[in-house]
Parts: sequence; structure tokens; C-alpha cells
Amino acid sequence: MSIFLLDKKSLRTSRHNANKILRKFGLDEDSKHLVKNDKDLLEINTYQADGFVIFPHTLQRFAPLICLAETEKPIIIASEEDTFQNALETYDYLSDHPNVQLAFSPTELKTRVRALEMTKWLNNMKICLFDAAKWQLDEIAWQRNPLFQGKLNVQNADTKMLLEAVNETDTIQAHRLARKWTRESRVSEPSFEDIVKTARIYLGMKKIICDMNANAAYVLWCGQFTKPLEAKMCFALAKLADDGVPVGCWRGGNLLPMLMLHSVSGKQVFTPEAFSNKGKIIKLKHCFAPTKMAETECLLQKWRSMEGTVTGFVKLPKGTVTLINCSVGDRMVITKARVIECKDLGGENCRMTISVELRNEETIRKFVGREFALVYGDYTKEARELAKSLGIKTL
Repeated sequence: MSIFLLDKKSLRTSRHNANKILRKFGLDEDSKHLVKNDKDLLEINTYQADGFVIFPHTLQRFAPLICLAETEKPIIIASEEDTFQNALETYDYLSDHPNVQLAFSPTELKTRVRALEMTKWLNNMKICLFDAAKWQLDEIAWQRNPLFQGKLNVQNADTKMLLEAVNETDTIQAHRLARKWTRESRVSEPSFEDIVKTARIYLGMKKIICDMNANAAYVLWCGQFTKPLEAKMCFALAKLADDGVPVGCWRGGNLLPMLMLHSVSGKQVFTPEAFSNKGKIIKLKHCFAPTKMAETECLLQKWRSMEGTVTGFVKLPKGTVTLINCSVGDRMVITKARVIECKDLGGENCRMTISVELRNEETIRKFVGREFALVYGDYTKEARELAKSLGIKTL
């Protein structure tokens, strides 16, 4: 970000005072430009800037600000206590440009700058998509969601690539990893060989992700790989997520929410789907969760009742979470909620079912899809700013 401090010719904002202001707002002092007249702005090379922060310490409206706005790069006008009127008038001067916004406090400015940084991160990242390219469901969120089309850098890993990577894994390494997992977890049903098979899937997937230099991974309906692998991918996905790789699985509706929550929090993200609701409590379920999110050790079990498979039940803790829901349009629900229970319902259910209490029942009527992403902590402000910078409408 390039930072402009607009001042009068008297240079009331000295360099010392300018640095003090930037420290208060958490901005890089090396990016500042003290602007005393139009020429100071016109001579600055703005092509390499991702956006601009403007501190208007004068009511004089510099015409070059229009030139900045017309670059269509993000502009944030920062308001301090003694520059409140200047900030509002400067914004009024530029408000017909949709890339211009106001920030009224250091916290708000930091949040908006962070959102712009995360937008750049999303635009530059690469996603490894595990998909055999044979699942022809027309309503699939991945195919229909305009937020994905042409906007995310996706590289496909098909069945052949995955099987080759799994079969080429080192047997000794897979056994060593399986023994480590059994020491760290309680084992209920899977055999040691089942766990070794899962370790090979994990190692194969990790190699593909690393070879692609991918920042995230997504499995488009893992059921399409079950027969070729003779196993389920659930626990392998959980351990990839533990490694810090954003990982999701289902129809693609929770991909963007997952990436957003990981980017604003830096934490592991749970990507469940809707199960049931009663009042303002909704139940969400999924067959894997990052084990690092758990408050207890992991219990290794079969996937539902299928022999030869491995998944893990982890008791997700009670507490405040940020929940994002979107689907095939340009709308998204971002809300704070609270996990109040986590259970394994057994039978043919996904291993982890959490009960989430929303702030009010009305939120349920705003949901736009079946898939969700969830992270512990309140990151609603950061997520909304990121959604805004991506052009998404929040409900």
C-alpha cells in the first residue's frame, strides 16, 4: 500500500509527526509520501502500488486524487479525531468511485488493509483440486458459482495421478507414520494395515500438493475415489489440515468460505454441511475435522460401517466461532455463533456432528446453501471486509 499524507504548504505534518501517525495506525513508515501540492502527487509512481491510504490533513482537494481513484485500485481515506471533517469532505469528493472507502479508527483501517492483503493472497494462490472430472451433477456448486469461474487458480489432480502418487509412496515411511498416528490416537476399529493405507493416501496427496506448489487443496466429493483407493480419504484430509494446508471436501460450496476464514485467522478450518435445526440451533456434520481443533485425543474408527476405512472422531470444543455460508451466487452469510455440543451419532452418519447456537433464529432464513466453513474465534469483521473487497454481498 502507498500512503499519502496530504498537508498544507506549511508542512504541519512533519516527518516525525507523520511517522507517529503511521505507527498509531500500524502502517509501514517506508511507504509514506508527504504531499504538499499537486506536483508531489503527480510525480509519484503509483503503478507498483496495490492500493492507497490517504490521510487528509487539509481541506484542499487535490485534483490528482481523481487520477488515483481512476486507477480503480483500492483507496482508503483514514479519519483521525482532528481530521474528521477533512476525511468526510475528501470522501465526498471521490465517493462516486466504488473503489474508495472510509476508515474511522486504527482498528478499522488495519482490518481493511488486511482484507486487501488477503484479496491479493487469494488471487495469487493455487488450489489443488482432486477430481476425476467425471462427476456430472449439473447443480454442483463448483461449476455454477461465478465466484470461482476464472478467479481462482485451480490445477486438477485426477484419479490416475492420485493412484500413481499413492502407489509410489515409501512403504517404510507409511508404516512409520501409521505407528505415529496410533500412538497419538485411540484406535477403535481400523486395523494397522488400514491405517498404513491411509498414511499412503496422505503421503501421496501431500506430494501432489507440494509438486504443484499449491497453497490449498479441495476434494470434489471424495466418494468418487473410494473404489479406486479401496479406502476413504477422511483421516488423510484431517492430517493435511493439521499441517496448515486449507483442505475441504464436498461439492465446492464451502471452498471460498474455507479460504477466507483461513486467510483472516491463520487457523485450521472445519468445513461441515447442514444436518438439522431447531430454533436458533443448527446441527452441522462432516466426516473429518483437523485434529488440532480438538479438545481431546482423536478416536480412529471406520467410516460409517465400511470395512478397511479410517476416519477420526475428534470432540470439537465449545466456544465462539465464525461461520460462513455461501453457494452458487454472489451472496454470503457471515455470522458469529457458538458451538455448544459435539457428538458422534454413529450408524450411517458423518462422524462429527456439532450443535451451533446462532445469535438469532432469523439468521437461518438468510442461509443460501448446504455447505459451511467454521473457525474458532470472532473474525466476522475481518471476513466481511474481505468479502466486500472480493465483491461479495453479505446478508
